Amino acid sequence: MNIKELCDRYKLQSRKSLYSRLEAVGLKFPKDDDGKAYATEPMIQQLDDLDLHIKNGGSLKNYTPVTSVTTHLELADNGNLLDDTTQTTQLATQQTTQMSREELLEIIEVLGSAIASRLQPINPIAYNHSLEQAQEQNWILSSKEVKQLIGIKPSCPKGKNVFTRGCWAFTKAGKIGNQTGWRVKKIVED
Repeated sequence: MNIKELCDRYKLQSRKSLYSRLEAVGLKFPKDDDGKAYATEPMIQQLDDLDLHIKNGGSLKNYTPVTSVTTHLELADNGNLLDDTTQTTQLATQQTTQMSREELLEIIEVLGSAIASRLQPINPIAYNHSLEQAQEQNWILSSKEVKQLIGIKPSCPKGKNVFTRGCWAFTKAGKIGNQTGWRVKKIVED
């Protein structure tokens, strides 16, 4: 397939767009006897895969070419196949395998779910122990540390020096580097 046909196939406005795609796939066109560039069938398959990737919202920068693997059975010197283990392994990988992006994403999603299900649940009140300790020790926490503990960055109402969240009051206490320092105090109701 020549360059013009490829541009038409992928609805590209310029040759430069086609050559950018070739670069992303890592291909270079061979030339025929007349010195004209053309694409082979395997190149077209790779360009089709890239085109599908782009149509699905991907970009040239985040494209990973689909690879295929082919292995062949090896014969021992006597003409017999190698031992059963080798034979089984080689037979399992003998066929060419190709995975689409969708199949890879599905595998990743399944693995992610399996990993997530084995993680220990986070204690939703664990931050209270840390805040009580900060209060007892009279520690000054940075804005970043407070955010890690309570989930939001502390911010005082205009003209005030105290930020409250739940039963905790955070009072401005100077600076820690480029961040505001906060003294923690538990609000106890009578």
